[in-house]
Amino acid sequence: MTSTASRPMRTVALRTESRTASVLTSHGVTVAYTHPTPSAPAQEWACAGRDPEQFFPTDDAMLADAVAVCGTCVLRDTCLDLGLSRAESGVWGGTLLQGGKVLERVPVRGRPTKARSAA
Repeated sequence: MTSTASRPMRTVALRTESRTASVLTSHGVTVAYTHPTPSAPAQEWACAGRDPEQFFPTDDAMLADAVAVCGTCVLRDTCLDLGLSRAESGVWGGTLLQGGKVLERVPVRGRPTKARSAA
């Protein structure tokens, strides 16, 4: 058995320029540079320190909890603008978004119900 000190360290590096370019031009990186999150030292985000999963609701109760947190935030409008401009999903500024589009309620998984025909 060899010790870890005697083994050479392996590093992971991007091997080609094209792969480096594709990483740096991905949607997430591009959006982060064009719409950065502002630093507001005098003001604190109401969601700071909370579990991020709270803002990706799976039911109406979770949505209500997330919206309540956003209701007390002084940066609510800024947050909503960021979510819309970045095409984010989840609760941003008290509004549920999916791909930057406003949703009225939490999407329900599974097959949609059939519409009844007018008889």
